[in-house]
Amino acid sequence: MVPDTPQPSWHSLDAGPRQRRDAPNPVPAILVVLAGILLAVLLGLLVGARLGSLTIAGTLAVAGTWRAVAPGGPAGLAIRSRGFDVFLCWGAATVIAVLALTAPGV
Repeated sequence: MVPDTPQPSWHSLDAGPRQRRDAPNPVPAILVVLAGILLAVLLGLLVGARLGSLTIAGTLAVAGTWRAVAPGGPAGLAIRSRGFDVFLCWGAATVIAVLALTAPGV
């Protein structure tokens, strides 16, 4: 007889009572970023590409700041180390903002 091997806690089919209930909820972070992207698309279509691009840059800056100041990092935004995540978000926000402000004809 083969002993019952426990499934990892992330196994979605057989987690049962072992499933962690205190895990942080990723929904708030995902909704904030999704709202920023939808706002950027709407502003890009209705007002102009420059404002849409700056909204994307602002969304990235907010996500980076949230990752920097949240104690455990918001689930859904915490992917790598805190420093790398913040650098990536703020760096991308800076590059997109500079391109949006300097691109001719936008």
